[in-house]
Amino acid sequence: AQKDGVPILFSNHGSDPFGRYHFLTEKAEWKGKLLDVSGLRFVPQHHRRQKVSLPTMCRTWFQAKLATEEACPQQSVLGNFQVEVRKKMRNHEKKEAIEISSSSKKKKAANQSVLLCCKIFFSESRSRAPLDAIERAARLDPETVIVNKFEDRAYNRTRFTLVSYVILDNTGSAIYSPLQQTVLAMVEAAYGTINLEQHSGTHPRLGVVDDIVLHPLARASLDEAAWLAKAVATDIGNRFQVPVFLYGAAHPTGKALDSIRRELGYYRPNFMGNQWAGWTMPEILSVKPDEGPTRVSRARGITMIGARPWVGLYNVPIMSTDVSVARRIARMVSARGGGLPTVQSLGLVHGENLIEIACMLLEPNRVGGDRVQSRVEMLAAQEGLDVETGYFTDSSPEMILDKYLNLISANRAE
Repeated sequence: AQKDGVPILFSNHGSDPFGRYHFLTEKAEWKGKLLDVSGLRFVPQHHRRQKVSLPTMCRTWFQAKLATEEACPQQSVLGNFQVEVRKKMRNHEKKEAIEISSSSKKKKAANQSVLLCCKIFFSESRSRAPLDAIERAARLDPETVIVNKFEDRAYNRTRFTLVSYVILDNTGSAIYSPLQQTVLAMVEAAYGTINLEQHSGTHPRLGVVDDIVLHPLARASLDEAAWLAKAVATDIGNRFQVPVFLYGAAHPTGKALDSIRRELGYYRPNFMGNQWAGWTMPEILSVKPDEGPTRVSRARGITMIGARPWVGLYNVPIMSTDVSVARRIARMVSARGGGLPTVQSLGLVHGENLIEIACMLLEPNRVGGDRVQSRVEMLAAQEGLDVETGYFTDSSPEMILDKYLNLISANRAE
C-alpha cells in the first residue's frame, strides 16, 4: 500500500503482539536478500481504513519489492534495525510476525533516547482488584514498561511510573508514543473499578485518576512531554467526559499545578478535619477545564495532566498524631512559607501513629532530600518531636532509565 509515494505497512496494534513496532526501519532481510526499506511505516490499527492483516501486508509489501532506492527518505530517529520475519504457531494457526532486534544493547540505548517518563496517580491502594486491573492494562503493550509502582495504604493512593519512546517525524515533531494508548487503557480500567464517592484517605485528591505528569528523559525535551500530555488530556476529556486541567509546559501559559489545585480547593479536607472522602466539590465547576465538560461525574471526579522537568517526591515521617503540628512544620519547610526554595510541602496524617511532611522538590538538583530532612528535623525538635528518616517515593531519572533499558531488552527477547 502507498500514500503519497510512501510504502505503508498497517499493523494490528492492540491485538497482534507484534504490531507494536510503530517506527521506521532502513534494512530488512527477506528470504536471504537484504532490502532497503527506509520507507516502511507502521500505522496503528485505529488509523486504518481497511482491515488488512499484518502478515498479508508484510508479505505483499516485500514480494512487490516496494522498498526500492526511490522510496521516501529515512525519517526514523531510532536508527538501523534488522527485521526478521519468522513463523510462530499459536492456536494451531501459522502466523508471521515481525521481530525487531538491534545489534547491541548499547546501540539500542543510544538509538531509543527520545524517551518519556509518565507518572499516574490513582485514588486507590486498599483494594487489589482495581490495582490488578490497572496493571494488566499497563502491560498490554510490551513497548511501554512499568519501572516502578508505589502504593500508600494510609493515603489510599497508588502511583505507577511508566517509560516508553517517542517517534519524531522528519521535522523533529512528535507524532507517536506507545504511552498514549497505554495510559488510556489504564484510565479506562480505573474508571471501571474505582468509585470516588466510596473513596477516602488522608491525602488530598480530586479524581479517580488524580494526576498524570510527563517528564522528559535522556534527549527528550519538554516539547515532546507537553505534546503527549495534551494528547492524553484530549482523549480523556472526549472519551470519558472527565474535566481535565493542564499544567506546566502542557498549559498555554505554563500555569503551575499548585495554583490550579488551590483554585479548586484541593487542599481542603472535607472529613474529620484531616481526610478527603467522596466528591468534595459542586458538580458544576466554577473554573473552566482545558478539556472535557464543566459538569463532573461524582464517581470519577476530575484529572490534572501536565508536563514538566523532573520533580522529586520526598516524605519525612514525624512521631506524632497532631496534624496541626504537621501543617505548621510543612508551612515553614515550603518556599511559599519562607522555607526552602523550590520546595512545596503538605502536613498530613499518615497511619495511626505518624504525621508526615510530604514534599515536592521542583528542582531536586538544587534542593535535595538531605536539606529537607535537616529542615524538618530542626523544626520538629522545636516541637519536642522525633523524626524518622525520610524517603523518596520513586527512583532517580538515571535509575529509571537503566531499569527501562533492562526491561525493554527482556521484553523484546521473549
